[in-house]
Amino acid sequence: MFIEQKKPKDLDCGYNLDLMITALPRIKDTEERLKYAKRAVGLIKQSHPTWVDENGKSKDAWDYFFELAEYDPTEYEIINPFSSGQDDDAL
Repeated sequence: MFIEQKKPKDLDCGYNLDLMITALPRIKDTEERLKYAKRAVGLIKQSHPTWVDENGKSKDAWDYFFELAEYDPTEYEIINPFSSGQDDDAL
């Protein structure tokens, strides 16, 4: 009945980030799922400001998002903008 709690994967970002990333595959709408993935990356950027460049872009934050996910985000059409040549507009 209760969600099993364990130590967050990233102490700076916290347990809620883990839950957000875990819940992403359950979002059926692709655009909505990508929007929430970008929010998760935005939280990583806020928690790790040294990873963000002067333009607000962060390859490290996206790489970390893919590392934290216990599934392959590309299977859910979540693409790392640095590997696909897209703009990093995660806030």
